[in-house]
Amino acid sequence: MRTPIKSILDTTWKVGLGLTGIAAVVVGCLIAHLWYEITYGRDARNDTTLSENVRVNAYSDNTVRVWNQKDARYTTPKLSWVAAVPEHDSLTVFCDKEEKYGYLDINTGKIVIPARYKKAWQFSEGLGAVQGDDNCLGFIDKDNRLVVRYEISCDSRFDYVFKDGCCIVKSWEDGRLLHTVYGRDGHQLLPGVYTRVDGADRNGYRVVVNEGGAWLYDRCFNKVFPAPYDAMELAKGGVGVYVTKNHVKQLLAFDGSVIEPFVIDKTTRLKYLIKCRDNEEGEYELIPETIVYQVNDREGLMDARTGKILTPAKYCHIEMASKDLVKAELSNNGECVMMDKRGHIVKPRVD
Repeated sequence: MRTPIKSILDTTWKVGLGLTGIAAVVVGCLIAHLWYEITYGRDARNDTTLSENVRVNAYSDNTVRVWNQKDARYTTPKLSWVAAVPEHDSLTVFCDKEEKYGYLDINTGKIVIPARYKKAWQFSEGLGAVQGDDNCLGFIDKDNRLVVRYEISCDSRFDYVFKDGCCIVKSWEDGRLLHTVYGRDGHQLLPGVYTRVDGADRNGYRVVVNEGGAWLYDRCFNKVFPAPYDAMELAKGGVGVYVTKNHVKQLLAFDGSVIEPFVIDKTTRLKYLIKCRDNEEGEYELIPETIVYQVNDREGLMDARTGKILTPAKYCHIEMASKDLVKAELSNNGECVMMDKRGHIVKPRVD
């Protein structure tokens, strides 16, 4: 027969063992919950807002989920990311966990175009650029109808949006990045033969460039001038366009009339080192009768007293080599010519 003391000890031991087990389970649950929160829990520091009632909740596992505060519910599963609020539209891009792209409404948080595209860009002027599995570009409307078919080759590292009714699409060909311009109906406004296509100014004029030179187009994509120039830049205020031909820069009106017949971007004085002391700056003497003038990124010599052009602005850089000689670099590889202070070449092709 068991004594009362032994019975009490047995009961106490069993209760203690049970409590220890319960405590272990509780601690284990707390540790598991802490691990889950650290690994998969909320990361409110990275939350973003899409609209008054919709926000993007961030999680510690680098995923996000869209929350509608008005309805107090999540409107999407976990996603990889949601793009920022677009400037002029109610749809924004999202990417799911399988790296597919779609669109959701920033005012409701609901997915309106499922994630089915290899890449997508923000809507602009009623159309969104999307990339299919064949890497070609197309444009869809807000009902996910394909307005422009997947027939446009593109480099997906650039943004594709419509502005003033056109979109500039960039693609590589033979090591060159070429620009093609498309209209909202998919019609090609400019062929893909240009290495640069600028945005339009307030009058609709834009500069386009390739190896053959620079052209000016109007808002209807008609050439303003029939022949190309060596360089071209729209003037501020929409007053005209700066054109450069044979190292001479002019300001022309859009009808071709000359506003300024000779334009210089910058002038600098020539100087040369006449004395150099140890650990001290060199002392220079200015050459007062000759200055360097700059047109675009090229330099030439000008008579400082009369303004007469002594050499065309065709050199990469000009500096004094001595008191009487000027060194003019022909290219960036160090090839140059030696001239006197009046621009006469005295020693051609010096390395």
